[in-house]
Amino acid sequence: MNEKLHMNRIIKKLYARELGLIEATPVVRIRRVNPIALIRQQLWSRHSAAVRVAMFALFMAMISAAIYYYNAFTINVYKVKMEAAQIDVQLQRRNDLIPNLIAVVKEYMGYEKNVFMHTADVRSAVKSIEETLRKPGTVAGAAALGAKELEMTSALSKFQAVAEAYPALKASDAYQALMKELSDTETRIAEMRINYNKAVTFYNSRLNMFPANLFNLAFSFSPIMAFESEQGAKSSPKMK
Repeated sequence: MNEKLHMNRIIKKLYARELGLIEATPVVRIRRVNPIALIRQQLWSRHSAAVRVAMFALFMAMISAAIYYYNAFTINVYKVKMEAAQIDVQLQRRNDLIPNLIAVVKEYMGYEKNVFMHTADVRSAVKSIEETLRKPGTVAGAAALGAKELEMTSALSKFQAVAEAYPALKASDAYQALMKELSDTETRIAEMRINYNKAVTFYNSRLNMFPANLFNLAFSFSPIMAFESEQGAKSSPKMK
Protein backbone atom coordinates (compact mmCIF):
# COMPACT_ATOMS: atom_id res chain seq x y z
CA MET A 1 0.00 0.00 0.00
CA ASN A 2 2.81 2.31 0.89
CA GLU A 3 4.53 1.50 -2.35
CA LYS A 4 1.36 2.35 -4.28
CA LEU A 5 1.02 5.72 -2.55
CA HIS A 6 4.68 6.44 -3.14
CA MET A 7 4.26 5.59 -6.82
CA ASN A 8 1.22 7.88 -7.11
CA ARG A 9 3.21 10.79 -5.65
CA ILE A 10 6.00 10.25 -8.13
CA ILE A 11 3.56 10.13 -11.06
CA LYS A 12 1.83 13.35 -9.87
CA LYS A 13 5.17 15.13 -9.62
CA LEU A 14 6.25 14.01 -13.06
CA TYR A 15 2.95 14.55 -14.87
CA ALA A 16 1.36 17.27 -12.75
CA ARG A 17 1.09 19.77 -15.64
CA GLU A 18 -0.39 17.15 -18.00
CA LEU A 19 -2.91 16.03 -15.36
CA GLY A 20 -4.02 19.64 -14.73
CA LEU A 21 -2.74 19.68 -11.20
CA ILE A 22 -0.56 22.82 -11.83
CA GLU A 23 -1.94 25.98 -13.48
CA ALA A 24 -0.05 27.25 -16.52
CA THR A 25 2.03 30.37 -15.84
CA PRO A 26 0.42 33.31 -17.63
CA VAL A 27 2.56 35.04 -20.32
CA VAL A 28 3.21 38.68 -19.39
CA ARG A 29 3.52 40.97 -22.43
CA ILE A 30 5.48 44.20 -21.95
CA ARG A 31 3.79 47.14 -23.65
CA ARG A 32 6.00 49.68 -25.36
CA VAL A 33 5.47 53.18 -24.06
CA ASN A 34 5.50 56.04 -26.60
CA PRO A 35 7.22 58.94 -24.78
CA ILE A 36 5.56 61.55 -27.00
CA ALA A 37 2.14 60.11 -26.33
CA LEU A 38 2.92 59.97 -22.62
CA ILE A 39 4.00 63.62 -22.55
CA ARG A 40 0.92 64.63 -24.51
CA GLN A 41 -1.25 62.78 -22.05
CA GLN A 42 0.47 64.47 -19.10
CA LEU A 43 0.42 67.97 -20.57
CA TRP A 44 -2.80 67.92 -22.57
CA SER A 45 -5.26 65.17 -21.73
CA ARG A 46 -5.34 65.82 -18.00
CA HIS A 47 -6.09 69.54 -18.34
CA SER A 48 -9.47 71.14 -18.51
CA ALA A 49 -10.92 72.48 -21.73
CA ALA A 50 -10.15 76.08 -20.72
CA VAL A 51 -6.49 75.27 -20.12
CA ARG A 52 -6.30 73.47 -23.47
CA VAL A 53 -7.69 76.50 -25.26
CA ALA A 54 -5.19 78.76 -23.49
CA MET A 55 -2.26 76.49 -24.40
CA PHE A 56 -3.36 76.34 -28.05
CA ALA A 57 -3.77 80.13 -28.16
CA LEU A 58 -0.26 80.60 -26.73
CA PHE A 59 1.19 78.21 -29.30
CA MET A 60 -0.51 80.05 -32.17
CA ALA A 61 0.68 83.40 -30.78
CA MET A 62 4.29 82.15 -30.79
CA ILE A 63 3.98 80.93 -34.38
CA SER A 64 2.41 84.23 -35.49
CA ALA A 65 5.14 86.26 -33.76
CA ALA A 66 7.87 84.16 -35.38
CA ILE A 67 6.36 84.72 -38.84
CA TYR A 68 5.97 88.45 -38.16
CA TYR A 69 9.57 89.00 -37.04
CA TYR A 70 11.04 86.88 -39.84
CA ASN A 71 9.14 88.90 -42.45
CA ALA A 72 10.03 92.17 -40.69
CA PHE A 73 13.75 91.34 -40.66
CA THR A 74 13.62 90.30 -44.32
CA ILE A 75 11.90 93.55 -45.33
CA ASN A 76 14.44 95.61 -43.37
CA VAL A 77 17.33 93.83 -45.11
CA TYR A 78 15.81 94.59 -48.52
CA LYS A 79 15.37 98.25 -47.54
CA VAL A 80 19.06 98.46 -46.63
CA LYS A 81 20.00 96.83 -49.94
CA MET A 82 17.75 99.27 -51.81
CA GLU A 83 19.42 102.28 -50.15
CA ALA A 84 22.85 100.81 -50.91
CA ALA A 85 21.86 100.35 -54.55
CA GLN A 86 20.83 104.03 -54.75
CA ILE A 87 24.29 105.02 -53.52
CA ASP A 88 25.87 102.79 -56.16
CA VAL A 89 23.80 104.45 -58.88
CA GLN A 90 25.00 107.93 -57.90
CA LEU A 91 28.61 106.79 -57.55
CA GLN A 92 28.44 105.35 -61.04
CA ARG A 93 26.86 108.57 -62.30
CA ARG A 94 29.75 110.55 -60.86
CA ASN A 95 32.26 108.16 -62.38
CA ASP A 96 30.60 108.63 -65.77
CA LEU A 97 30.81 112.43 -65.48
CA ILE A 98 34.51 112.54 -64.62
CA PRO A 99 35.83 111.39 -68.05
CA ASN A 100 33.85 114.21 -69.68
CA LEU A 101 35.36 116.70 -67.23
CA ILE A 102 38.85 115.39 -67.99
CA ALA A 103 38.22 115.74 -71.72
CA VAL A 104 37.10 119.37 -71.36
CA VAL A 105 40.12 120.28 -69.21
CA LYS A 106 42.58 118.63 -71.60
CA GLU A 107 41.01 120.46 -74.51
CA TYR A 108 41.78 123.82 -72.88
CA MET A 109 45.10 122.97 -71.24
CA GLY A 110 46.68 120.83 -73.91
CA TYR A 111 49.43 118.49 -72.81
CA GLU A 112 50.71 120.08 -69.62
CA LYS A 113 52.49 117.77 -67.19
CA ASN A 114 50.22 118.60 -64.24
CA VAL A 115 47.15 117.67 -66.25
CA PHE A 116 48.52 114.24 -67.12
CA MET A 117 49.60 113.53 -63.54
CA HIS A 118 46.28 114.44 -61.89
CA THR A 119 44.26 112.89 -64.72
CA ALA A 120 45.98 109.56 -64.04
CA ASP A 121 45.19 109.86 -60.33
CA VAL A 122 41.52 110.61 -60.97
CA ARG A 123 41.15 107.74 -63.44
CA SER A 124 42.82 105.37 -60.99
CA ALA A 125 40.38 106.42 -58.25
CA VAL A 126 37.42 106.00 -60.61
CA LYS A 127 38.58 102.52 -61.60
CA SER A 128 39.05 101.52 -57.96
CA ILE A 129 35.51 102.59 -57.04
CA GLU A 130 34.02 100.84 -60.06
CA GLU A 131 35.78 97.60 -59.10
CA THR A 132 34.33 97.89 -55.60
CA LEU A 133 30.83 98.46 -56.98
CA ARG A 134 31.09 95.38 -59.20
CA LYS A 135 31.90 93.10 -56.28
CA PRO A 136 29.05 90.93 -54.94
CA GLY A 137 27.46 92.00 -51.69
CA THR A 138 26.17 95.53 -52.24
CA VAL A 139 25.43 96.13 -48.57
CA ALA A 140 28.99 95.36 -47.49
CA GLY A 141 30.38 97.37 -50.40
CA ALA A 142 28.48 100.51 -49.46
CA ALA A 143 30.04 100.47 -46.00
CA ALA A 144 33.55 99.77 -47.32
CA LEU A 145 33.88 102.66 -49.76
CA GLY A 146 35.40 105.11 -47.28
CA ALA A 147 39.04 104.62 -48.33
CA LYS A 148 38.11 104.65 -52.03
CA GLU A 149 36.18 107.87 -51.54
CA LEU A 150 39.18 109.45 -49.82
CA GLU A 151 41.33 108.70 -52.86
CA MET A 152 38.68 110.13 -55.17
CA THR A 153 38.26 113.30 -53.10
CA SER A 154 41.99 113.96 -52.99
CA ALA A 155 42.58 113.29 -56.69
CA LEU A 156 39.57 115.29 -57.86
CA SER A 157 40.43 118.27 -55.65
CA LYS A 158 43.98 118.43 -57.03
CA PHE A 159 42.72 118.08 -60.58
CA GLN A 160 40.22 120.88 -60.03
CA ALA A 161 42.88 123.14 -58.49
CA VAL A 162 45.06 122.80 -61.59
CA ALA A 163 42.12 123.34 -63.94
CA GLU A 164 40.86 126.48 -62.22
CA ALA A 165 44.24 128.16 -62.60
CA TYR A 166 43.07 128.87 -66.15
CA PRO A 167 40.38 131.62 -66.22
CA ALA A 168 39.24 130.75 -69.74
CA LEU A 169 38.63 127.14 -68.75
CA LYS A 170 36.87 128.11 -65.53
CA ALA A 171 34.53 130.44 -67.44
CA SER A 172 33.63 127.91 -70.16
CA ASP A 173 30.04 126.68 -70.27
CA ALA A 174 31.06 123.02 -70.62
CA TYR A 175 33.30 123.12 -67.55
CA GLN A 176 30.72 124.94 -65.42
CA ALA A 177 27.95 122.52 -66.46
CA LEU A 178 30.05 119.48 -65.59
CA MET A 179 31.11 120.93 -62.25
CA LYS A 180 27.46 121.65 -61.40
CA GLU A 181 26.53 118.07 -62.28
CA LEU A 182 29.33 116.78 -60.08
CA SER A 183 28.27 119.05 -57.22
CA ASP A 184 24.64 117.91 -57.46
CA THR A 185 25.73 114.28 -57.60
CA GLU A 186 27.90 114.68 -54.50
CA THR A 187 24.90 116.16 -52.68
CA ARG A 188 22.70 113.22 -53.67
CA ILE A 189 25.39 110.75 -52.59
CA ALA A 190 25.59 112.40 -49.17
CA GLU A 191 21.80 112.33 -48.76
CA MET A 192 21.56 108.69 -49.79
CA ARG A 193 24.30 107.71 -47.38
CA ILE A 194 22.24 109.29 -44.61
CA ASN A 195 19.20 107.29 -45.74
CA TYR A 196 21.33 104.13 -45.89
CA ASN A 197 22.61 104.66 -42.35
CA LYS A 198 19.05 105.28 -41.10
CA ALA A 199 17.90 101.99 -42.63
CA VAL A 200 20.89 100.16 -41.13
CA THR A 201 20.33 101.69 -37.69
CA PHE A 202 16.63 100.76 -37.71
CA TYR A 203 17.42 97.18 -38.80
CA ASN A 204 20.21 96.68 -36.25
CA SER A 205 18.12 98.13 -33.41
CA ARG A 206 15.26 95.73 -34.20
CA LEU A 207 17.66 92.80 -34.04
CA ASN A 208 18.62 93.77 -30.49
CA MET A 209 15.17 94.65 -29.16
CA PHE A 210 13.11 92.27 -27.01
CA PRO A 211 11.42 89.97 -27.97
CA ALA A 212 12.78 90.17 -31.53
CA ASN A 213 16.26 89.21 -30.33
CA LEU A 214 14.87 85.94 -28.94
CA PHE A 215 13.28 84.99 -32.25
CA ASN A 216 16.48 85.94 -34.08
CA LEU A 217 18.28 83.18 -32.18
CA ALA A 218 16.44 80.83 -34.53
CA PHE A 219 16.65 83.01 -37.66
CA SER A 220 20.33 84.12 -37.36
CA PHE A 221 19.99 87.49 -39.12
CA SER A 222 23.33 89.33 -38.90
CA PRO A 223 23.88 93.04 -38.11
CA ILE A 224 24.91 95.29 -41.03
CA MET A 225 27.74 97.80 -40.90
CA ALA A 226 26.80 101.44 -41.38
CA PHE A 227 28.71 103.70 -43.77
CA GLU A 228 31.53 105.54 -42.04
CA SER A 229 33.78 107.85 -44.02
CA GLU A 230 37.50 107.83 -43.47
CA GLN A 231 39.08 110.95 -42.00
CA GLY A 232 39.41 113.44 -44.81
CA ALA A 233 36.56 111.99 -46.82
CA LYS A 234 33.76 113.26 -44.59
CA SER A 235 33.29 116.26 -46.84
CA SER A 236 32.67 116.04 -50.55
CA PRO A 237 35.06 117.68 -53.00
CA LYS A 238 34.50 121.42 -53.16
CA MET A 239 32.83 122.02 -56.50
CA LYS A 240 32.88 125.69 -57.34
